[in-house]
Amino acid sequence: MEDTEMVTIRVPKGTKAFAKKENIKLAIEFREFISARRRAVSLLKEYAAIEKRAKRRKVSGDSAQMIREDRDSR
Repeated sequence: MEDTEMVTIRVPKGTKAFAKKENIKLAIEFREFISARRRAVSLLKEYAAIEKRAKRRKVSGDSAQMIREDRDSR
């Protein structure tokens, strides 16, 4: 099992009772949400890094247009 840390949160009144009534496992829901958010933040950082590197490229232009022109020249 992976190492874990304890996090305590407060939810609006009635949320815990609603979750219990609807058989929603809050701990699982929160863990899944945090994991998904963590992945999203990592992907956004990677996307920003890719964009930064792409700006330094020597070739620029619309790739679809280049492909179309190449195809039409045949």
